[in-house]
Amino acid sequence: MGGLKRAKGLSASLRIQIASKAAQIRWKNPLSPSFSSVRLDDPRLHHPVFLEELLTEGSLEEWRSLYQEIANHPFGSTADALKKVLSSTKIYGVTPLWKGILGNVQGKN
Repeated sequence: MGGLKRAKGLSASLRIQIASKAAQIRWKNPLSPSFSSVRLDDPRLHHPVFLEELLTEGSLEEWRSLYQEIANHPFGSTADALKKVLSSTKIYGVTPLWKGILGNVQGKN
């Protein structure tokens, strides 16, 4: 109840400002987190070496970021790199999953 009571006491412009800041934090750019890589100094989602590393050892949050990137740009550089990685590696369970995801976002399935 405290949050609602406080919100009623704020001006409309201040409520909008607070809500905007919260939305920016909630929906921040998925590429902005600092990914770490064992093999690369500057890991990027469009780099095949990093994508292979992310698919084998990445966290769910990193997978979510990869999905958001290919969903936003289904024919972009990251999607192209992912397609190359998936065609050249066989990661048990992961390769068919991501082939299906990529096919769905590109409208091929």
